[in-house]
Amino acid sequence: MIRDRGLKKWQAASFLPQQWTMLKGIYHDDTKVKKPVLDEQQLEDINIIVMDSLNYTLPIKVTIWSNGFFIHFVGIVTKVDSIMMYILIEINNNVEKIMINDITGVERV
Repeated sequence: MIRDRGLKKWQAASFLPQQWTMLKGIYHDDTKVKKPVLDEQQLEDINIIVMDSLNYTLPIKVTIWSNGFFIHFVGIVTKVDSIMMYILIEINNNVEKIMINDITGVERV
């Protein structure tokens, strides 16, 4: 009976832990996307939906772009500050501050 190492001999050897962290960083960077540019119609639609959520306490789904990735929040807008350019959205009894420039999409839930 042959007793070899099986698949172990064919697996890549990790000589340097830094090599693996660098490769993971490269794979992470490859999945990043550029921030989409919104036209005036999309900005107007976002404004209408956000103000409806603020005035009528309707839940909305907000999509933001952060460091190359999209993050989704579902909640109710509690405050819109047009001077400081942020909105406050209540998510599960927690209030999150979202910068208006980071918003890429808004949907009614």
